[in-house]
Amino acid sequence: MDETRHGSSIPTTVLRDTREQRPWTFDGCGVETRDVTLSTGDYTVPTACTHDPDSDTYHPQFAVERKSGDDFLTALTWERDRFTSELRRATEWPQPLAVVVETSWQTLLRNRGCMRRRDIHPNQVVGTLSAWTRHYNVAFRFADSRRRAELCAFLLLVRHSLRRRCEQI
Repeated sequence: MDETRHGSSIPTTVLRDTREQRPWTFDGCGVETRDVTLSTGDYTVPTACTHDPDSDTYHPQFAVERKSGDDFLTALTWERDRFTSELRRATEWPQPLAVVVETSWQTLLRNRGCMRRRDIHPNQVVGTLSAWTRHYNVAFRFADSRRRAELCAFLLLVRHSLRRRCEQI
């Protein structure tokens, strides 16, 4: 199967982790999604991975992690240890693990939306993200809707593919 468009580095296949609870489909982006087991992240492209046939697991060197607003706040609090373990797995990657959050930065800072029901102050969110971006190879992106987050993730996958192509020239 051809995993990029002929003569281009725009991916035609996106690998999606089988554990995704509310997966993106990338409708209208002209890509096929394949459900596989990823060791890190939720979405990647085949050219960014090595495959371990014994465990049938793909090990990316670049991936996008999807978080709903509530999932993101849970990763900052109750599941912090699990999430930092995920961040550690991307430490040696050439590009940061991209975490795309399905809520806007303004919503978080104004204590609205998913923040309303949480006992977490916006300053804690800012402090944690600041520390994580300093200590781990991670970049956070915030989008004001699920669809915009999905498109942001697709553009990050395309950008990664373009960078890889430029490095090979």
